[in-house]
Amino acid sequence: MLFLDELGEFPRSALDNLRQPLEDGVVLVCRARQSVSFPARFLLVAATNPCPCGLGGPLGACACSPAVRMRYERRVSGPLLDRFDLRVVVSRPEVSDLLDDRRPQPSAVVAARVAAVRAAAAERGVRCNAELAGSALDRVARLSVEAKRLVEHRLRSGRLSARGLVRVRRLARTIADLDAEDGGVVDERAVAAALDLRADVSTLLAGSWTPS
Repeated sequence: MLFLDELGEFPRSALDNLRQPLEDGVVLVCRARQSVSFPARFLLVAATNPCPCGLGGPLGACACSPAVRMRYERRVSGPLLDRFDLRVVVSRPEVSDLLDDRRPQPSAVVAARVAAVRAAAAERGVRCNAELAGSALDRVARLSVEAKRLVEHRLRSGRLSARGLVRVRRLARTIADLDAEDGGVVDERAVAAALDLRADVSTLLAGSWTPS
């Protein structure tokens, strides 16, 4: 696992160098007379504020100039963000949530659900659904008629790329597995949930959200 905190503080050249390892699972080092390939399959997790001051969400609260915000946003390219399976905007918690004394779901319960999903992925010949190839998706994650309409709208509006569609189908398959839904078809509910967990690139880059 590679965790990058304050993603927007990294040089864009360094971030864009992650795109090929994320796609191919290898790092290729080329010199004048030789090139060497190193294995580099990893899970990338990142977090960032919407701007350098961290207050870009609330109207009028941000202390950054438009030029500063624009430079900050441009460090994280759309093609890099497109390679994230999950893109979640985290807002400030409500006071009622902070004072809620209800206990969350125990980790052991969540771990058991994850283990069941990993076992289902292993039966498909992969460690996790994120490794499913396109041909396998056609077998285990076919889209229902309603789900196809949903992704078609996103594709035609330019809010979903071809790469993103593959990732949405993998995630939808995982959501269906978590709900113990067997079969090779993912329905509209699972696809809608996958899309909700994949915030639009324009939303993430616009800096119009509240930092965690």
